Amino acid sequence: MTDGLFPPNLQETDALLSELFEEVQKWEGFIAGGTKLGVGAEAVDSLRQSKVSFGNPRDRLIQLTEETFKNSGTELNNIYKQQMQEQFDFYYMRLTVDLRPERAARFWRLTCELNFSPKGNNEPIIQSLFPTQKWRSVMSFGVGMEVGLNGNLDWNIGVDSSQLAELVELLPGELKANVGNKDNFKAFLAVPAYRYELGHPEILTNGEGNSNCYWRIQDRELQKIGTAKFAVVFKVPKGTEAVTLIGTTWAEPNLSWLTGDIRDVFGDLSDKLKQLLLQKNKVASRFARGVYGENWELILPQAS
Repeated sequence: MTDGLFPPNLQETDALLSELFEEVQKWEGFIAGGTKLGVGAEAVDSLRQSKVSFGNPRDRLIQLTEETFKNSGTELNNIYKQQMQEQFDFYYMRLTVDLRPERAARFWRLTCELNFSPKGNNEPIIQSLFPTQKWRSVMSFGVGMEVGLNGNLDWNIGVDSSQLAELVELLPGELKANVGNKDNFKAFLAVPAYRYELGHPEILTNGEGNSNCYWRIQDRELQKIGTAKFAVVFKVPKGTEAVTLIGTTWAEPNLSWLTGDIRDVFGDLSDKLKQLLLQKNKVASRFARGVYGENWELILPQAS
């Protein structure tokens, strides 16, 4: 897996949540007479029932060619033209992660980790990723946008003309040239109708130039994200017919929310659980929901 990331052991998180649920339910039962789930047990159960799942990476997997960019009115960088002609086949892939919080469950961090194979001489190389931290100001603006690839295999954003002037005023100088009127959009349209509904996310991304990558998105209202969309451009040596993709994703709950809802019985919990929960979001991954090591064999499409 990617250096510096340590995916939770999801079997252990299931066991820990079951243990917490049993203890909270027991002590709340004594308080309320045991007729129904108390506030704390309801919170723990809603976290236990929350789901995180991948979409299918084959859904938007296409080959990128010189013709792809010509058809969108975009001039491809000469370096990439040469690579496409002589050395590499380029591909665009969009992968979604669906966060389905149950009832009251609240989350604060989502991590998505992808690992491409084979390794060695035929190793895929990740060219570019979206979203990244530099797009935070655009995403926080809360407008619908079109996300496209320009001739440098970097990202362009198109927004409605009525919102463009206000948005550009907020952008750092290096991004202004990458944001324009979506009615005059000249780029390969990669993620149409993209909209980020949350507040001010922190986005940590790594992996360009490697065969594995990750996104880590932090937001106080992460449970509202619904379906997160991640875009990848990667290249493979010419003649490569298939790659293997392994994905791991997990969402970490907001433990301030959880401890607040179990406060009436917190003092009755086992010392192990109390000491763990007192560390708040430092140990949120111990209570995460997610998917570990989902595996896909991707047959690479060939442009006609």
